[in-house]
Amino acid sequence: MKMNSNIAVLERELAAKRDEASTLFAKTAVDAEKENRERTDEERAQVQKAIDDAHAIQAKLDRAKGDDTMAAEIDRLTATLKPATGPNAAAVDKAKVRKTIGQQFVESAAGQFFAEKRHHGHRNWSSPTAELDDYYRQYGATLTSDPASGGKLIQSDVIPGIQPLMYKRLTVRDLLAPGTTDSNSITYMKETLFTNAAAPVAEGAAKPESTLTFDQVVDLVQKIAHWLPVTEEMLEDVPQIRSYIDARLQLGVELTEEDQLLNGNGTPPNISGILDRVGLTPPHVRVDPETNVDAIFKAMMKVFNASYVMPDAHVVNPANWQTIALAKDTTGNYLANGPFAGALSPTLWGLPVAVTPSIVAGTALTGSFKSSAQIFDRGGMRVEVSNSHQDFFIKNLVAIRAERRLALAVYRPAAFGTATTLL
Repeated sequence: MKMNSNIAVLERELAAKRDEASTLFAKTAVDAEKENRERTDEERAQVQKAIDDAHAIQAKLDRAKGDDTMAAEIDRLTATLKPATGPNAAAVDKAKVRKTIGQQFVESAAGQFFAEKRHHGHRNWSSPTAELDDYYRQYGATLTSDPASGGKLIQSDVIPGIQPLMYKRLTVRDLLAPGTTDSNSITYMKETLFTNAAAPVAEGAAKPESTLTFDQVVDLVQKIAHWLPVTEEMLEDVPQIRSYIDARLQLGVELTEEDQLLNGNGTPPNISGILDRVGLTPPHVRVDPETNVDAIFKAMMKVFNASYVMPDAHVVNPANWQTIALAKDTTGNYLANGPFAGALSPTLWGLPVAVTPSIVAGTALTGSFKSSAQIFDRGGMRVEVSNSHQDFFIKNLVAIRAERRLALAVYRPAAFGTATTLL
């Protein structure tokens, strides 16, 4: 019997509806917190409607999966009661015969794509600008249908989809001002010295002279990229694998980007991250009995005193944020929301907190991210595919590549500072 093809559609709808409900819930919480109020009835109704819609889709999905379970059981009973034997066995069990690689390829969307390209006389095919520079000499990392690689993904009766490994939530990019560029570098003027000599002046007296100097800074646009070889059979036999690989490749770029935005050492092809800049406000070193919260506030004030710019966000390692979130008073009550309060975006001293392992444990960064630094993207995230790399065509291998080009400009290094030796 044919499995219910509506299951995959329902699962996608359910995932989308769950994301919608989660996004609405988080957004209304942030809006309410900013305005120092509770959620309005209209906001609660919007979230509840999304939840109700998700429940309705879940019920449809459960019924569809129940139908597939019954169909599979009928197939097993039929196979037991009426074994396919004799000269007509092939005809009796025709639906159960596994198609050859060639048949699957010809009937798939990929096969139609390849056929169209080849009928036009093209020996190789590729997406735009997909030729790769590096030769992957050993194919040990190639994703194939072999049981030791991706073969376990190819099963006849599984719940559609792949359960991904969870990675850290990306937040540092969101703190910075966005921008775009059509060049390979960003040039800007950075203030290096301001001596304020303003003072009361007597009538007829000479006015004091202040000093203001600038320096020209050039930040290069750098590329973050990686690629993965995959067999054509793998792409054909697991329909969702292409979109899954695309997402994982993009995530890999974003994880490295976050580390570069904070810690890049400026030696090409690395960008110069915030912590690499000359002129940062000197760190505040926490000493007992100061808490992490005390130290971060004192770092904020040092930044404000040095740059005349008030910080607008913090970046904290998960280990140090754990100490902050679990802090209790002398009676054992949590200083923050505690484990049973509604989920809220991390904040400290009224400012958003980016909790990320990209900053080393024991150090927190505070600064004016939106007004004192900016990301310049040279195009967006690019995911491209080609079989024209070296001998990939004759080996039925496909290279999928993800990359992003960007530069980071830090206009006021003194607007950033750190708190160190955190608990």
